[in-house]
Amino acid sequence: MKKNILVFPEFFFLAFSLYWLLENLAASGHVNYFAITAALLFLFQIFFQKRIVGLAVGIVVAIFSLFMLLAVCSEFNDFPVGSADGLDFLITGAGVFIFSFFTASAMVYKYAKAKPALKMPYTT
Repeated sequence: MKKNILVFPEFFFLAFSLYWLLENLAASGHVNYFAITAALLFLFQIFFQKRIVGLAVGIVVAIFSLFMLLAVCSEFNDFPVGSADGLDFLITGAGVFIFSFFTASAMVYKYAKAKPALKMPYTT
């Protein structure tokens, strides 16, 4: 059970990238190669659990989540004051990217505290 919980960030971001791929495919008929690359990266991470890749991906996703949170706040200013649509947009967007930030932070924490595999060359 604990092992399944520890891989939750990778599964969450895998599902998010697959949703992104399918949404682009359904909306415009175009294949989003960046979403395919992200999905393959998270699949790789689920299977191989590489420490450096996990740290790098977690940090990049956390920074991207903060950037998108700021983008949501900026776009909220384009809605009329007191608009129900604007408030719905802000709550949904902020919720998704705050959750994404904390999930990426959990991924960074998990791989930061993991001990690197030490290989002892030329042991006798």
